[in-house]
Amino acid sequence: MLRAEIPKVIKSQALRHVLGDASADLVDRIASQARARGLHLYLVGGVVRDLLLGIANHDLDFALESDAKRFADELAVEYGGSVLAHRAFGTAVWTLESSLTSLMEAGKLPLHIDFVRARSEAYAHPGALPTVAFADIQSDMRRRDFALNALAIQLSPAPAGYRLLDACGGWDDLRNRQIRILHKRSFIDDPTRVMRAVRLGERLGFAIETETLSLLMASMPLLKQVTGHRLARELDLILGEPKAADMLRRLDELGALREIQPAIRISPDLPRHLARWHDCASGDRATAWSLLLAGHNEVEAAAICQRLDLPKALTRSVIACAALMGKAELLSDANSPPSRSARLLDGLPYSALEAASMLLSECPIAKDRIGDYLRKWRHQRALITGHDLARMGLPPGPRYKEILNALRSAWIDGEIQNADDEQAALRQLLARDA
Repeated sequence: MLRAEIPKVIKSQALRHVLGDASADLVDRIASQARARGLHLYLVGGVVRDLLLGIANHDLDFALESDAKRFADELAVEYGGSVLAHRAFGTAVWTLESSLTSLMEAGKLPLHIDFVRARSEAYAHPGALPTVAFADIQSDMRRRDFALNALAIQLSPAPAGYRLLDACGGWDDLRNRQIRILHKRSFIDDPTRVMRAVRLGERLGFAIETETLSLLMASMPLLKQVTGHRLARELDLILGEPKAADMLRRLDELGALREIQPAIRISPDLPRHLARWHDCASGDRATAWSLLLAGHNEVEAAAICQRLDLPKALTRSVIACAALMGKAELLSDANSPPSRSARLLDGLPYSALEAASMLLSECPIAKDRIGDYLRKWRHQRALITGHDLARMGLPPGPRYKEILNALRSAWIDGEIQNADDEQAALRQLLARDA
């Protein structure tokens, strides 16, 4: 439980406990650079919230009351790496290079660090990107989504001494374990905050404050106006969370998913399937999406992918998995030869097959056949080639493919064990043509 009074400063050991020594040392170096230049620099965002909650967080976000790109460029000159700026929003991303790791003690460093020039925002219409005006840190804190994210630690100038700033009552919200927006138009300005409120609440085990929940429900139809790309990004972030299934189920209960696309529904088995995905080695994004939408038919899956403007490769995986699940009984038929399953699986994306294997974990025959396909059958080819058939005098044509496919099937079914077997099988096939 957090203490009643807000701390005036954040102690160095608290910073190291949450960030780890490597990231804490990097923060000190960045703060020193800002102090040397007389800049006002603040650590902001979720890392400050998690620091107060004692939750590990290695994402570093900074705000300045001056040019963020110039400061990031100076850091890159000093320590290496590259900077990508978005001048319209006053942001800069410093991507670290491996040489920087050697400057730090052993520990985890973020891949990149975000800098933003403190700003205020205005929205032309619901779901629009904001119009930005540069401002002071107080205005920057008030533009944020929730009060518990509107906390900052002042790192520079030196007299600030890691002072904690709370302009919007975020400390009280942490103590009360609640998610609260900062103004009544918050969800109207940016309807994706609906999804962020649920994601943050489920992750932390916090409740959505009563008035915030009421405003959230009233603004739900505005999700229809948000671009598919932005909605997909929010769903991507959710899928990457350990409690993804709980977050999606809560969004479904609130009616958010129906507003995004009416066909979207959540399978009762999704928690189990996503848990397997989080534990698997690949962690492929396309596999997670295929798991999410596998309970839909091909037409529904295609419509959802179109609404969310998903990339072509991702869409192909989702639709392929949905189609395959509609034919799952064919994979589970013990009387069907393995080669028939192989033909059913041929050409499907790896992520769709990986998802189907997880979805069919309680159907041993189907799961084993997908596993055999991924390990062996998809690589299986006849030893004989089209060139061999040509040298034997067989006229070129569709018959080549028929013969080679028949030989491949015989290998998969175990009817061919070696080259001699294959030659015998070939002679039988050619005899039929005589």
